Amino acid sequence: MSSRDRAAQFAPFAALTGYEEMVAETGRLTGDQVELDEMQAYRLDCAMQEVLTRLNERPSVRIRYFVHDRRKKGGAYKSLEGRVRNVDFEKKTLVLADDTCIPLRDMLEMTVLG
Repeated sequence: MSSRDRAAQFAPFAALTGYEEMVAETGRLTGDQVELDEMQAYRLDCAMQEVLTRLNERPSVRIRYFVHDRRKKGGAYKSLEGRVRNVDFEKKTLVLADDTCIPLRDMLEMTVLG
């Protein structure tokens, strides 16, 4: 038997293609979205009021919000900073200068920076 044939006989056998990816996906953790308590809701409302009164200035904000997972139940919280361009009440989103749209219902915290 040639050395090439011998090497092929010990090569990994992938009878279940996609199995590794499926196991990795199953093991990937997601979290639940928390419900705002009264104090968190009040702080978020105050920050939103400040943003609305200063909208023409395009204030900078730091936002922590929930990102829903596309493949399984749950998601994760993400933080970002940016300048507010608009609040779209029809779509219920906060629109940043870089066109990032954040659903108002998914916001956990917002701090007006300047």
